[in-house]
Amino acid sequence: MTGINDLITYAHRMITDHLAFGTTGNLSVREEDVLWITPSGVPFEEVHRDNVVGVDIASGNVIEGHARPSSELPLHLTLYRRRPNIGAIVHTHSEYATIFAALGEPIVPIHYQMALSAYQVNCAEYATYGTEQLAHNALAALGPNDRAVLLKNHGLVAVGPKLSSAYQTALDVEWMARLLFRARCVGNPRVLTPEEVDHVREQFRHYGQNPQD
Repeated sequence: MTGINDLITYAHRMITDHLAFGTTGNLSVREEDVLWITPSGVPFEEVHRDNVVGVDIASGNVIEGHARPSSELPLHLTLYRRRPNIGAIVHTHSEYATIFAALGEPIVPIHYQMALSAYQVNCAEYATYGTEQLAHNALAALGPNDRAVLLKNHGLVAVGPKLSSAYQTALDVEWMARLLFRARCVGNPRVLTPEEVDHVREQFRHYGQNPQD
């Protein structure tokens, strides 16, 4: 049950890492044909093995747990069904990312670190939380290689092959949103071109202790 353990670990970090407040936001992780998701309306620090919910991805039926799954279950199901490369989802209401979501503006690349997430973080059209329409809008705005998308007047969705990478993307995007917000308070920051971001992405393949050939 590594997925459940990871879910609990990162749920407990959501408030201290300033990615959420109260009970807003949610996380899930895929394990084969099942997704494990945080429960609805439960404070993150109170998420534990007894209230994590297991849901069959194909049918959408709860197959393990007694708590109600997050109200954003349709969003998680849609992304897992349509994007088999996604292994985990982190949905946040972090302050600066949500500012751009409220503006309906993408987070554009003024720093090369954006290459880890996308060329830019697009903003999906608004829909009421917890609806199939919201899930459809998020999927439409999330490019095939993107790892994050804003939800207009709502928040951020970060995805990844595993929960640690999706969570790190949520942190990275919040940092970049804060950087962009503050830079615009001073002036008009230069935006990197798609070619420049692509070049950085190639450089990242050879970065660290386990470079990709």
